[in-house]
Amino acid sequence: MVAEKPRVTRNIPPWAFAIRKRRMELGLTQEQIEELTNDALAQRTVSDIELGKTNPLNLNMEKFAALLKALRWTPRDFTEATGLEVPRFFEQIEDQGVVWLPIVASGTAGRPWPQEGVLPVPREFVRPGSILIRVEGDSMDTGDEEGLKDGDLVLVDQNLRDLRPGKIYALEILGDGIAIKRAKRIKRGWIFVSDNPQGPILEPDEVVVLGEVYRKISIREVR
Repeated sequence: MVAEKPRVTRNIPPWAFAIRKRRMELGLTQEQIEELTNDALAQRTVSDIELGKTNPLNLNMEKFAALLKALRWTPRDFTEATGLEVPRFFEQIEDQGVVWLPIVASGTAGRPWPQEGVLPVPREFVRPGSILIRVEGDSMDTGDEEGLKDGDLVLVDQNLRDLRPGKIYALEILGDGIAIKRAKRIKRGWIFVSDNPQGPILEPDEVVVLGEVYRKISIREVR
């Protein structure tokens, strides 16, 4: 391995220097960081972070989590080394232990569902059979804090498939991906409705129930 030459640190913020220093302490190249993150972080992104061009707090949650894992840092380690405050969601995982759950995009069609990353979830939030699904679109966005916004993540309990009025479920639309909808009982049976009045309504014969949504991880929790 060719030793990296020291860089001129003028105009490079302290947090960027700290991240580069940590990588070099571990004996890793930027390309190896890319490999360790399963390509979640491209070598160019790592370079931009170390040059101070990209603030790691502006990464999405999966990329930020992948960076911490590759550098073998806890959220507290990251803050102490860089002086940057970690996103609120990651503050919860420090002392609780975590389970790294794969993320499935709700637009994904067909099994096996490809993963689009992983996220460390506090162990206390994880149930047997939990899956993590990213919300896509605004069909469940009510315009307030209770709604599910595009980019939010939801934890789904695959052991809870019996429908209950008013509960939210992850549904596999036959041949057309995954949707998040609310179960509603009407005179003729069940339907699955969107919380946004402009969203679609699904019939039971169009979907397979994957499980009940039991917790939201808001995109605002990780910024």
